Amino acid sequence: MNKDQIEFNKTVNQKKKEASVKGCLRGGDEQAGCSGKIVSAHSIQRGKILASIAEGNEGKIYYLGLTPAEDMMSMVPEFKPEGIKKFSTFSGFCGGHDKAIFQPIEDAAFTATAKQKDIYAYRAAAKELHTNLESKRLCEIQLGDKLGEDDFPPHFQATLPMILQGHLEVPEFIKEVMIHGATNHQMRSRHKQCEHNIAELSLICNALTGAIEHDRSSEFEHIYHCLNEAYPVACCTSFIPYFDHDGARIISEQDQQLIALSHATSCLDIKNVLLNIFPEAGETHIIFTFSKGNQNFKRAIERLLKLDDDSLRIGLSNIILNYSENSAYGPKYIEENFSLEQITTIKELFSSTVFNPSAFQKGNINLFIKAPSATPQ
Repeated sequence: MNKDQIEFNKTVNQKKKEASVKGCLRGGDEQAGCSGKIVSAHSIQRGKILASIAEGNEGKIYYLGLTPAEDMMSMVPEFKPEGIKKFSTFSGFCGGHDKAIFQPIEDAAFTATAKQKDIYAYRAAAKELHTNLESKRLCEIQLGDKLGEDDFPPHFQATLPMILQGHLEVPEFIKEVMIHGATNHQMRSRHKQCEHNIAELSLICNALTGAIEHDRSSEFEHIYHCLNEAYPVACCTSFIPYFDHDGARIISEQDQQLIALSHATSCLDIKNVLLNIFPEAGETHIIFTFSKGNQNFKRAIERLLKLDDDSLRIGLSNIILNYSENSAYGPKYIEENFSLEQITTIKELFSSTVFNPSAFQKGNINLFIKAPSATPQ
């Protein structure tokens, strides 16, 4: 790693530190009923799940992330090692609520009860809610007094592409102002999207906690499936499924544009899907959670589950690689069971939607390989 890459990482980490949000999501603005300090909660369980995947004395897993290229002109995907004490953590709960909410899945065997599935879904929604709260704050820090100012008016938007393509010449200082305005415009759009996401994820969290705490059904349903081996693959994520496992549209382009303009005001209208995958007791458990109003997605998953075993595993892998940024893998499992070409394909599938969340790249990779080395020790 060269000096520019090191300096870039330092800057990114400093910005993340400035934008960090520490508060109990369950306690709300008043932190009602909170006890103990804010903890580093794991979105993927450390004791039962990550520990079963990790390797080495320090307990390392692999995750997919982005690193600046040598020339600093792009970001390249790679498998990165991370210790299980740090991976998948977020400062979104006090010690008391973290223990009380998640005890039924951390201190008991998974038996796929409705309550356990609700809790897994809630943790995925809470992790994504916290991520969006921090992303919103980061936008506000970077924009400063430009948050409420439009420094990229329509005539800039119309002419900048021609300037960048060399079809129109303007003084260099004007070009720099326009490019800076375009960057701010994109960040304001990101800020608005975070506000929409926060509103919807708050709805999901409130609905699920109501069901969990009062032992009642929620406005969300689950589709559960398990594979008969404990593969060292785990994820906990929330996403909007614009496409199914095969790259066919679930959400039309018109509806996609509407989603970008406003947020859902009822659980029935929410398109977010929560996905948890984890190995336990010799099996790999898969839980899709979605609004009861999201029947298009339900039909898509039902189609997936009707496929033959190999096609199902490839389809599930497509979903993970296109939609999850919070996934863990066993290092030896990746290194020993996938060729360099396959690993390159995995990284490309992952990066395609990191840069464009509404894109989808269909692959032919199976992350759940039937091999002796697939079972974590």
